[in-house]
Amino acid sequence: MSLRYKKKKIVLNFDKENKLEKYVAANVLVGSISYEKLCNEVNQRTGIHRSIVDVVVKGVEDTMVTFLEEGFSVKLGEFGSFRPAINAASKDKEDEVSASTIIRKRIAFTPGSKFKTMLGNASIELFSDIVSGTGESGKEEPGGDSGDEAPDPTV
Repeated sequence: MSLRYKKKKIVLNFDKENKLEKYVAANVLVGSISYEKLCNEVNQRTGIHRSIVDVVVKGVEDTMVTFLEEGFSVKLGEFGSFRPAINAASKDKEDEVSASTIIRKRIAFTPGSKFKTMLGNASIELFSDIVSGTGESGKEEPGGDSGDEAPDPTV
């Protein structure tokens, strides 16, 4: 497995006269897997019917929301853990800090051991711009179509 990146130009605007152009590596996704396709894949791998997979996943989701609302961190074994988190503006004095200084509320995910191992073992490769389905090498590149889902690697 490899992680793909592309070269992306960014412009840092410090003020009207002072602009700085830089280049960064930006992540490239091949596509997105729908919830239905994910349930179908779990069905294929485990033999558990899709509707049961759906009920279990939705039950886990509802239960997680309940515990997260109460302020708990939720651990899903080797999958990882979820916790409520906030981003807040800093202030010079303690009495200036209030709920209004909270900029963003979010759910933070910390990957478990399987995801950490997968990332640790992943290679990195440049994803060239796709021109009519082929990259710079002339080989068919993954993600050459504009569909919402990634191509099935077993086909």
